[in-house]
Amino acid sequence: MNFDFNDEQYMFRDTVRDTLAAQFPIDLFRDSGEPVALEGPLWAQLAELGLFGLMVPEDQGGLGLGMVDFALIAEEFGAALVPLTVTDTIAASLILAKYAAAARAENLEKLASGELRVAFAAYEKNGGYDPSQFSTSLGADGSLSGRKLLVAGADRADMLLVVANDAAGEPGLYAVDAKGAGVVATREATLDITGDYHAVSFANAAAERIGGPDAGEFSLDLLATIAALGLAGIGGRMLDTTVAYVKERSQFGQPIGAFQAIKHRCADMAVDVNTARSGGYFAAWAMASADRAERQWAVSMGKAKANRMAVHVMRESLQLHGGMGYTWEMALHFPYRRGRHLEILYGTTEYHNERVLQGTMAQLAAG
Repeated sequence: MNFDFNDEQYMFRDTVRDTLAAQFPIDLFRDSGEPVALEGPLWAQLAELGLFGLMVPEDQGGLGLGMVDFALIAEEFGAALVPLTVTDTIAASLILAKYAAAARAENLEKLASGELRVAFAAYEKNGGYDPSQFSTSLGADGSLSGRKLLVAGADRADMLLVVANDAAGEPGLYAVDAKGAGVVATREATLDITGDYHAVSFANAAAERIGGPDAGEFSLDLLATIAALGLAGIGGRMLDTTVAYVKERSQFGQPIGAFQAIKHRCADMAVDVNTARSGGYFAAWAMASADRAERQWAVSMGKAKANRMAVHVMRESLQLHGGMGYTWEMALHFPYRRGRHLEILYGTTEYHNERVLQGTMAQLAAG
């Protein structure tokens, strides 16, 4: 059995990488670019490549690919610090294709062309990403009330996909008009300055249920997988940057990368990055092919490992750069900030470790 990606998937990845390097270099942030202003030209470029239709069925104008095909692209998005509004919209295409039969054709065609922007609203101040702790819920009349945080690009979205509890306390996924009555988005100051995030309040907002009781849970797992792959991309970028730097920075008449202690630290970083990358790929496969229990187990393993890797690799990268690591010239603080943001987004290490433990215990009990 071949566990590797095929040539077409690698070629598509390389095309996306080259496009991002040319159209969305980190210099744009270093030159004090406003994330919202930078997103516009990038959005048009990605739409031209067909990325918004990557997981849209072919009969709705998309490429008809799946989560495994998107895995390499999500990693590149992480490395290039692509705004999360992009990944949210691409992820929404898979959710709507899978669950939203009623509005499927119209919305998917708009998604594929880049005309429809979608933002996911899940995180809550006291509930994190655990649906059982969410206070956002539907009333008896079917309207939505509550408050979500860290919603990427909520003020520019056309549709919000909200994970909330119904009147019976069961979690579900709901589509809300982002410009509709009872929806207010307020920009938040966050650690990640390469994107814009909002607190969104719902006050008796009209909501349409998407799919059955598993749609909300599936959406959270999908977004956690994409976050894990993004972290793998950030870790890979910081590793490559660090290795290049230690080969050039000289001390005592030789590159510091020639010292055994530096080699060991770079090797440890490489092992961590590759392990996290493999975990992200496995989670992507599980999203496409596994049953609920295995999917949750794989996703949580991938996200927990990616979280731990990111903390280790980002700290090592800063330290091995020395004082230069803290300057605007090296611009390491941009991937550092995005990495720490993604570490929390869609589940902390502790949250996913607990899910891995529960899944493992369930497997042992069943076996």
